[in-house]
Amino acid sequence: MLKSLTKDSGFYLLIALLLLGMLSACQPMGGERAALPVINAPNRVDTEQVPPDGIVKVQPGDTIYTVANRYGVTPRKIILGNQLTPPYSLDHLATLILPKPRNHRVKPDDTIDKISARYAVTRHELIRLNQLKEPYQLIPGTTIVIPQALDYSMLDFPGIEPSSSIKVIPGSELPAQPSTAPSQTTATATVPPAGSLAFSWPARGQVIDRFGLVSSGIQNDGINIAGNLGDPIYAASDGTVAFVGRELKSFGNMILIKHDNGWITAYAHLGEIKVQEGQAISRGGVIGLMGQSGKVSRPQLHFQIRQSRKPVDPIPYLRS
Repeated sequence: MLKSLTKDSGFYLLIALLLLGMLSACQPMGGERAALPVINAPNRVDTEQVPPDGIVKVQPGDTIYTVANRYGVTPRKIILGNQLTPPYSLDHLATLILPKPRNHRVKPDDTIDKISARYAVTRHELIRLNQLKEPYQLIPGTTIVIPQALDYSMLDFPGIEPSSSIKVIPGSELPAQPSTAPSQTTATATVPPAGSLAFSWPARGQVIDRFGLVSSGIQNDGINIAGNLGDPIYAASDGTVAFVGRELKSFGNMILIKHDNGWITAYAHLGEIKVQEGQAISRGGVIGLMGQSGKVSRPQLHFQIRQSRKPVDPIPYLRS
């Protein structure tokens, strides 16, 4: 019994001492609580704007990665633009040359929404970068800076990221009797909904990849048409060139054209591009040449048709 009491008393004594310590920590010592050092974690720094001339100062301790984060450019562009060699030290440099920012001269009918869609940038970044104030009215004749970061959702087109959405199958693994554009189409193609937009074939050649699952469960959101380097690529319908991208990770050189009623067409793996963003284009107009840019092993065109961001099988919509 005594042993049990002693054991319990020791336990409660320990609890009391802990409570006493906690209470005393809440009380001022010597009339004033001892000051404890406060350590603030560094805040995330917003991307800075690249000067119009593209020249920036190298700050103490800078690396190609800190500069890349600060100005929203890739380390590769810093390396190539400044002809850096391994280990890419910046200790001997006072300045760096970065890609110059894109500018847009405001037209009378321009709005924030129109510009964000045209350049595939977010409305928020456009406002922040140019320090615009509500109601965000633009003055014709003035120049605004276009953010570097692209946002394909502005074009009703999902973000173009790694090669998860597109994979080209080697010719030996293709289905038998592939169709040929524009003279042949698949006989089992479903008829497009009434009133849907008809498109013309964007290139002449053999369809080597069809819409849908193509290999190992990989989804192809369009079709791939093989051809020769330099073959013309045509606009599938009347529209406006919404985006011109070069050296995209998977798609290489790419053009997006917006059409009426939320339709958009995409043309990837191009060689030479012959149009500019914002340019009106007619059906059948040459927009570029067949190439082998991006992650492909032979010259070809990757072509997509999307309606309200949703990819559809192009074959039923294509007309000779």
